[in-house]
Amino acid sequence: MTPLRANPDVIVVGAGVAGLAAGAVLREAGLQVVVLEAAKHIGGRCVTDSAPFSVPFDKGASWLHAAPANPLARVAERTDARLHKKHWRWSRVRIKDKNLTPEEIEDFGAYQDRMWQAINDAGAVEPDTTTRACLPDGRWSETAVHYIPQMLAGNADTTSARDVRNYDHHDGDWLVGGGLGAFIKDLHGDVPVRTNCPVHKIDTTGSGVRVTTPDGVLEAAHLILTVSTGVLASGSIQFIPALPARKRDAIGMLPMGGMNKIAIEFDRDWTEMTEGQMADYHKGGDAYCSVLFGLYGSSLSVGFVAGRCADALEANGPGATTDLCLEALQAHFGSTITQNIRATQETAWRLDPFIQGAYSYAKPGGSDARRVLAEPIADRLFFAGEATMTHTYATVHGAWLSGRRSAEQVLALHAPAPSRQAG
Repeated sequence: MTPLRANPDVIVVGAGVAGLAAGAVLREAGLQVVVLEAAKHIGGRCVTDSAPFSVPFDKGASWLHAAPANPLARVAERTDARLHKKHWRWSRVRIKDKNLTPEEIEDFGAYQDRMWQAINDAGAVEPDTTTRACLPDGRWSETAVHYIPQMLAGNADTTSARDVRNYDHHDGDWLVGGGLGAFIKDLHGDVPVRTNCPVHKIDTTGSGVRVTTPDGVLEAAHLILTVSTGVLASGSIQFIPALPARKRDAIGMLPMGGMNKIAIEFDRDWTEMTEGQMADYHKGGDAYCSVLFGLYGSSLSVGFVAGRCADALEANGPGATTDLCLEALQAHFGSTITQNIRATQETAWRLDPFIQGAYSYAKPGGSDARRVLAEPIADRLFFAGEATMTHTYATVHGAWLSGRRSAEQVLALHAPAPSRQAG
């Protein structure tokens, strides 16, 4: 392997959205920065695959969430990106062997609205509790509860109501033509990244920071760490000295949840479902999936499987996640629906050793852990990533803002002291 170049001012570990954003800010300010990425590609959980289908498929993050308040949405508006602002809503819902009527689907959607309001209300009071404990009474509760992991990646009996309350929610989720991953990559094309370069050790015992990689050792005055909480919890990076107990406890309260996507491209002449329509399928137990149709106004649809269901199917091996979505489509449209499918692809984020899940969720009592995780150590080791954001966690713009925040913290240490004028 080619040895690493001369030591920079700042090392950024991880070339996901947070790491790229941090690198861009530091580079623009004139600091020497290098971003070290363990994977062979940049973007982390925000990556677009343009090969298998007629339109790009975002394997991870795909939406600019909370678009009215999303600074990345403002960036996208200033470019030539084509923004798709369609709202998805249930057109079909099947619970075990029963298809809901249009009136029942409307009632099911209304229950979902009441459910999220009840969770937000409970999150405002002490003590914190699980999102499951907040469910209002209703005939749809035992199915609607499985929609919670589709939003939070963690199941209702493990996720914090207060964390939901803290989230800065705004209606409006936009898709980016060409893929969100491709948009992020183009936005940060001038950030220097060393791929296939995992960091195994971070040593802060000296005056700066020293990192060990398969390509050699690199030193800098500061380091911004953007890896997922799954990687932090795994022990794949050795810290010398060990991270403070307070930081380790925060990592433990913010595990990575499960979420996988199943891309399904239909023949162009199959138009029974179109953009903005969604079909949910509750087979029973934790087995639940949603399929969103007609992304980008095309014949590409995407299924979502989350929480324990996602983890169990992923553990069953390739194809198991896709099989649940195909079963859902057959339940809704009949066994011949598969004749209209041209191609499929599924993700397996839990098995990715450099990420180990979809995105973070807070355990009950752990909403403040995001703030703790974000705290720098000794003005040398800084933390970024969606898990460090109290109000915009689990989002691309949250990761982007966290990287910029950490870069600004580093730059503040490089700013010249104010001049003192004689009185």
